[in-house]
Amino acid sequence: MTAPAAPPVRLLMIDDSPLIRAGLRAVLEGQPAVVIVGEAGTAAEGLAAVELLRPDVVLLDLRLPDKPGFAACREILLLRPATRVIILTSATEERNVHEAIAAGAHGYLLKENDGASLVAAIVRVAAGHSVLDSSLADQVLNLMKHGVKPADRLTLLSPQECRVLSYVAGGLTNKGIAGRMGLAEKTVKNYLRTIFEKLQVNRRSQAASLYIQQAHAPPASLGPNSHGP
Repeated sequence: MTAPAAPPVRLLMIDDSPLIRAGLRAVLEGQPAVVIVGEAGTAAEGLAAVELLRPDVVLLDLRLPDKPGFAACREILLLRPATRVIILTSATEERNVHEAIAAGAHGYLLKENDGASLVAAIVRVAAGHSVLDSSLADQVLNLMKHGVKPADRLTLLSPQECRVLSYVAGGLTNKGIAGRMGLAEKTVKNYLRTIFEKLQVNRRSQAASLYIQQAHAPPASLGPNSHGP
């Protein structure tokens, strides 16, 4: 028996250019994997739309008229942690990529992407993964190798991810963290997957150790769930 198709990803677009938004609609409408639930031209409009429409993924431009996209990204994730954010921009500077990661973005793509690549990235991010434009991979690899020490990688985490990690360091299981934060257990697992990617670790104990070292806190019991997200 064929498994039922996954529901389409609910997408919100935030970009100050009506022309860009129209172009994205032309590319994405009709794609069965994605449904556009709304659009906004400012950060304020975008935050209101996130609260009202509860999208799975937000496509967010960096240059908005009322505040930088990095600030908007942080506010979106504080307002609705379950929403995933992809920065969609023309900015290729390494510092912008770093700031996007630090703001908690789950993806960083250039507007030159074709429709099929964009849809694939949206679906991947909605499933709990992170995406990076392939043209920027060398920059980020260089940054991670030479520009960010292991403990300093904690600065790449969003406030919500830091909170999740603090509970991991305190010994809570995924279920316990979900209860403390009012999240679904699956959402916690998605957070941990992103945290592991940013910290370049693959075990809860490694992530907790980095957190404890940075916070200068005494080690805590890591609990029984220490081999993966």
